[in-house]
Amino acid sequence: MPPADAPAAAPALAVDDVSVRFGGIAALNDVSLSAPGGRVTGLIGPNGAGKTTLFNVITGLQRPDRGRVSIGGRDVTRLGPHRRARLGLARTFQRLELFGTLSAAENVLVGLEAPFIRRAGKDRAPATPVSLLERVGVGGAPDSPVASLPTGSARLVELARALAIDPQVLLLDEPCSGLDETETAALGRLLQSLAAEGRAVLLVEHDMDVVLEICDTVHVLDFGEVIASGTPAEIRSDPAVQAAYLGRIGTDRGCEQLSHLRSILSGDELG
Repeated sequence: MPPADAPAAAPALAVDDVSVRFGGIAALNDVSLSAPGGRVTGLIGPNGAGKTTLFNVITGLQRPDRGRVSIGGRDVTRLGPHRRARLGLARTFQRLELFGTLSAAENVLVGLEAPFIRRAGKDRAPATPVSLLERVGVGGAPDSPVASLPTGSARLVELARALAIDPQVLLLDEPCSGLDETETAALGRLLQSLAAEGRAVLLVEHDMDVVLEICDTVHVLDFGEVIASGTPAEIRSDPAVQAAYLGRIGTDRGCEQLSHLRSILSGDELG
């Protein structure tokens, strides 16, 4: 063990005081959070809270007006997306980014052919398109054109492609969208197993049941600011989180949705 006074290791991913403005709109305002290796970290918030903008900042698609992004303690704020990928950062997208005319296996092969990917160690067999597709749960359709797959299956193909570079930091934007209940539960177990291998998994997801079930820590964005951070139990009971979600549901959207969200945030549906 390291000595008691040894400095703590840098988190796999750290965001410090990041701000982004689009004209007069503050999309992100002094956002700070971290995602340690070996953990699933949740990032939640109402629509328009700034979650995808933050993902774009982390991956290098959006330059922040202020603040810093670090991977494994290294400042990557001014590095392009490809250089961050070389450092072990991968992501999926809320809107699928796949080659529709290529097969599932060919889409994954695109990732495997990246020249910078870390090769398997002596104790592991090299990854293949089929092995990666099998790991995410769509191994039965490697030759199917992605455009012919259901949305949920296509999302899993995109996850398999992200895993092709053996990332140490994995960002997932709405991965449960399009999945049924059984598939969602299987994906939750998969994300926990990926984290158990030492990866930092940062998850944006509107399915609160999933977030509160599998995440170790949850950060909540609202109007571009972090309004709460903590364990799922702490987030469930946080008044600011309940106000951010429940306070925006109009009566025209029905009492059933309101009741469901209250049940989730109170923990009634998580046993």
